[in-house]
Amino acid sequence: MTAREVDLIEAVQPIRGLALATSLQHFFSRGLFDLLVSAPDTYTVADMASKLNMVEERLKGLLRFLRNEGFVENLDGKVSLSNKAHRWSQFRAWYEMMVGGYAGTFMGMGDALAKNSPPAARNGALVGSGSCGISMHDAIPIVHRLLAELDKPPGLVVDLGCGSGAYLTEICRLYDGTRAIGIDPDAGGCSAAKLHVEECGMSDRIEIVQADAIKYIKEMATPPDLVLLCFVVHEVLGQDGEEAVMDMLKAAMSGGPNQRLIIIDIDHRIDEPAVMHHQLAQGYYNAYFLLHPFTSQRLESQAYWDDLFKRCGFEIEVKHTTDPTLDSTNIELGWMLRRAQ
Repeated sequence: MTAREVDLIEAVQPIRGLALATSLQHFFSRGLFDLLVSAPDTYTVADMASKLNMVEERLKGLLRFLRNEGFVENLDGKVSLSNKAHRWSQFRAWYEMMVGGYAGTFMGMGDALAKNSPPAARNGALVGSGSCGISMHDAIPIVHRLLAELDKPPGLVVDLGCGSGAYLTEICRLYDGTRAIGIDPDAGGCSAAKLHVEECGMSDRIEIVQADAIKYIKEMATPPDLVLLCFVVHEVLGQDGEEAVMDMLKAAMSGGPNQRLIIIDIDHRIDEPAVMHHQLAQGYYNAYFLLHPFTSQRLESQAYWDDLFKRCGFEIEVKHTTDPTLDSTNIELGWMLRRAQ
């Protein structure tokens, strides 16, 4: 193998990554993986095409590609999943968000570089559902560890920008006596959250409301014991500025001195070589950081957020980061705040 061919092989690896990422998203989102899981060693390629109403030759092309990447086996008989497919499937939410939600954003970045151009588009529904799926692995365990610092369970929890409602259902599983309200301005998001809450059998304890979150919380007769803001502050910062973030946080914390605010967000460490050389940072966070300026979102450093919370009149009771057995970058953070004493 010549040095020139070695260079070519290295140069085309991102093309392989593009094809693999999109193919896996289709594999997961179009029901192929789930069909093979539900009935192992049952379906031929023709059976799969018939069952899922797909073009057999195109499906075979996709499965051939995935076979060569090590995800499926035995395409000439009863198709089966590899061990690799099973292991990677637990992280399918990353594909839902980054490929399903943001593939169009990556393609639109060139046009969005021009002056006076609008932000690059994204699929908000898949960004939201994918993000909540990821949160089951990283952010919700942070919330659990923050809640463990409380003296007693919260009676009423409000999630501002509740997405799928997963944070609230997990908290209500943890505390039998807790009630919760999820607030989101998006009608589609609220419908998805209501369905999730209903499927969890918690409609009697969790209410989902389509409303302006801050207006709603200001008008509540009884302030919540705990407010959640998960991956919200950097979006408000990018779209409405710092003053809007501070107004939102102060309005959210308009209750008594024992009220708590949990914020989950990102420490923007893209300029730290030691952090960005981490393989998870290279594989995921570098692309995640890239997306934000193109979608009118503004990530900031941990020090920035610490200072902003202080200027809002809050003190940080405790901070936690992700479980190092999953993510040892310390890029994702959770704060539990209260009014400064």
